[in-house]
Amino acid sequence: MSVFAYPSTVIVEAERPLLDAGVDLMACASRALAHFCADMLRESRGQIFGSRVCVFAGPGNNAGDALFAAAALARRGAHITVVTLFDRTHDEGLAAARRAGAGVIAFPSSDETADPSVEAAGQCSAEAGAHLRADVLRELSRSDLVLDGILGTGGRRGLPEHIASLIRDWRHSNGTSLSARTNSAAGAGTSRSGTGTSTTQTLIAVDIPSDLSPAEAGSEDRIHADHTVTFGGLKAELIDPRVAAFTGTVHLVDIGLELHEDQATAEVVDTGDLNAGFPRPKPDGHKYSRGVVGILAGSEEYPGAGVLTTTSAVNCGVGMVRSLGSQMVAEYVIGLHAEVVTASGRMNAVVMGPGNPEDEYVHACVDALANTNVPVILDAGALDMVGRAESVKGTWLAERPVVLTPHAGELARLLSRLLGEIITSSRINADPIGWARRAAQSSGCIVLLKGHQTVIAAPDGFCVLPEVGPASLATAGSGDVLAGIIGALVATFHAKNQHEPALPERELAHIVGLGVLVHNAAGRRAVNAGALGDAVAEVAGELIHGGSLIE
Repeated sequence: MSVFAYPSTVIVEAERPLLDAGVDLMACASRALAHFCADMLRESRGQIFGSRVCVFAGPGNNAGDALFAAAALARRGAHITVVTLFDRTHDEGLAAARRAGAGVIAFPSSDETADPSVEAAGQCSAEAGAHLRADVLRELSRSDLVLDGILGTGGRRGLPEHIASLIRDWRHSNGTSLSARTNSAAGAGTSRSGTGTSTTQTLIAVDIPSDLSPAEAGSEDRIHADHTVTFGGLKAELIDPRVAAFTGTVHLVDIGLELHEDQATAEVVDTGDLNAGFPRPKPDGHKYSRGVVGILAGSEEYPGAGVLTTTSAVNCGVGMVRSLGSQMVAEYVIGLHAEVVTASGRMNAVVMGPGNPEDEYVHACVDALANTNVPVILDAGALDMVGRAESVKGTWLAERPVVLTPHAGELARLLSRLLGEIITSSRINADPIGWARRAAQSSGCIVLLKGHQTVIAAPDGFCVLPEVGPASLATAGSGDVLAGIIGALVATFHAKNQHEPALPERELAHIVGLGVLVHNAAGRRAVNAGALGDAVAEVAGELIHGGSLIE
């Protein structure tokens, strides 16, 4: 089900009332973390007793969570080694870990190992520092589980060199790279697959991976977690597709914070949302109450796009589909779907653009939509009709919900035109959330940026991130199928609310997200676009008649 993501500052503020009331949030977090670690150890080695756990302890509360959790594991027979990485750490947590039998290695900073005056004062010499490094690496190499409690959201960007070099040496000693393996363990809340540090141990980031950053520079010196256990609320930093290799699977632990959806900056949706939110026919419904979608897709050059877009709309459970394009495309469509109509009439949403329909049909469709508030979904060639938000006032696109469905190349061309600068698809792919948000803000439209991680952005910056679909969706015609699905769903919801104000932008973005989930589910049942459109009927049938997907 939906998990909302919040700025870290919002989550910190939500903690204050509970802390002021004396609630021990660290106890709640560390207890949940200990349970999660215990489950991981049982899964990987069959038992907790005799396992080896290493804790990276920094100076803050993340270290406290990790240390109290480690103490709990020690009481269940785990061998714990704590590596303190700064001149201070969470004192109460460290004391609890010591009482439970944990060993402690105080790993020195590079300054401490290089300054002769420090050595003269009886602190670690360079030679002793090298021995300590070897001790730490040995503990890491034989650990079943490693906890990252180095830095949290308040940490400055970049790890101190003595920590970065240790992580680098550890990763190299394990013979790993950023593509070493993918861990797909299931988790509560939202999940992503990440790259771990070894095939025999599990690395868990506490609340947030230390020095989390999407930047490629310095990535070898950062934590690459298999799992991130985060507390209270999903932090917006954790859902950026660019950091999936560092977060691993993200697990959200509820510790009783009162967070409001209107404070969220993003929503992660999954199959549970589709099962709950897919529109089902009402006992007293009829074809018009279930929505009518118009499809202007396909051309003499690309007739198949009209077939694919219309097929997915027909199969998605909408009340009626109108074919708005050329007679040639209509003949192809009706030959497959006799229920599609070509007569003009009411519509609750229109899909325009797949297969670059001829201009005469585009102009006729625009004229038919004048003086209405019918939502439109613009794809492919129709994206050329989009201008800056301020420039569409008084045009046919004004005063109606508009959804754009570009891939990275199409969004690059659109933004280059809107912003007056050269934007490349590689720049889009380097920051999909950021560019989708910018496009939505500039155009005033809902923007669905297609890709491995589809991003749906609203003009106010709010994003919907559907769970990732199968790789089989990367095939010719897949986007046409998606456009038809979204058109059908938008028409259905608009028909239900046609006598009310237009769908709020965030609600429309959520509906579009459901369309992506239908597309994903169909993709798990097909390997090409023709079969994909047919699989939509199977998905919709399971949702309408069975109540949920059969996965």
